[in-house]
Amino acid sequence: MLKVFSRILDEDKAAGKPLPQRLLDSGCGCGVIGICAAKTMSPVYIRSQDRDELARLLTLHNAVINGVSSAVLEACTEPLLAGPDSGRWDMILTNIPAKAGTPVLEDFVYRSAGLLNPGGRVIMVAVHSLDDFFRKRIAADAELVLEHKGSGHTVFVYRGKTARQLPAASPVKAGPGFFAQYPFYTRTAVTCPLENMPIYLETVHGASGFDHPGGAVLAAAKLIARLVKTGYIGPQQSPLDGSAPLLVHESGQGFFPCWLLELLYSKTKPPVQESLVLSGRNILALEASRHNTERYNAAVSIVPAADLSLGKTALLTASGGRQYGLIAAFPELLPQSSLPKTAKGSQGNSQLTALWDALPPLLVEGGIFLAAFSSSDAERFDRKKPPGFTRLAGVKRNSFRALAYRSK
Repeated sequence: MLKVFSRILDEDKAAGKPLPQRLLDSGCGCGVIGICAAKTMSPVYIRSQDRDELARLLTLHNAVINGVSSAVLEACTEPLLAGPDSGRWDMILTNIPAKAGTPVLEDFVYRSAGLLNPGGRVIMVAVHSLDDFFRKRIAADAELVLEHKGSGHTVFVYRGKTARQLPAASPVKAGPGFFAQYPFYTRTAVTCPLENMPIYLETVHGASGFDHPGGAVLAAAKLIARLVKTGYIGPQQSPLDGSAPLLVHESGQGFFPCWLLELLYSKTKPPVQESLVLSGRNILALEASRHNTERYNAAVSIVPAADLSLGKTALLTASGGRQYGLIAAFPELLPQSSLPKTAKGSQGNSQLTALWDALPPLLVEGGIFLAAFSSSDAERFDRKKPPGFTRLAGVKRNSFRALAYRSK
């Protein structure tokens, strides 16, 4: 990507052409491409976008330490090619994710070519297995300018066809009606039993768990069902009586929040419309969860949050300043195998400590906190339980374990 990008800039300079002033880094990861562009070109505005909130935070962090101001580079958690209604670009750069889904890849070529200013170009890196696919899509929807082969990837440079340009209002932001605005993200519809209760979902590309809830969710549902059956919690009891909002962190495609609302309120509706907040790293998963839970009697909002600690302020804003009666979390801990030897154990423990530290300002007195992890992470998490929480119960299912606590 950077090799071809640099070559194009050098050729433009030699030809006396102006350098790009509006650049979209689509799928920015930790921000390398956008930051390199910001250090190379001036004046320039760069929008770095990624579906992952952690990627957005890392991009902002890396921009700061590389001396790139927020006036030059803006980082956003959003779908590919989302942006302001007036957005057109002099250049779009993307390391396109191979597993994004065929409809998403097809749409990217079509829309990116139509979102360029006159003379604008798209620089796309793709794995070799997708070479023929992208050649056909570019031939149908754009004009190929350059193709450069690397050892495992191909760089395609293309521009829009002269006769076609998308309306300026095309790149809309994610929000209510996501499936209608981004139909190419739709993957499938599935009905899956969860604790003997059939749950229907419409799922999206770009988020895990599209056809099965997964072991952590199965363990969490079993634990909640047990707590309801034994009378520890129930729809008529505080904090699940509608008096406090609910929070599900890392809700996936929506299996658990849909099941929870069905379990608690399918027979006895809450006295007020239930307030449900969904948080997590992946904006596509959050939009799928919002879509699937909106069929219930719930006022649903979503909060991109890398974890409960980093997202604490936004989570309290989403609840109108109220604390939550129930927080169910499916944390994505950094894999220990990816850490240097000196950090193994300590890094995972610091993530678990931060999770406990985030709870007191978020949870009402007497509120319920449920967390589901791998069995080994659950054991380490339980050992770190601070004063102020009482453990209610735990459930093991295969290699996963769910634990429930009540705040004192």
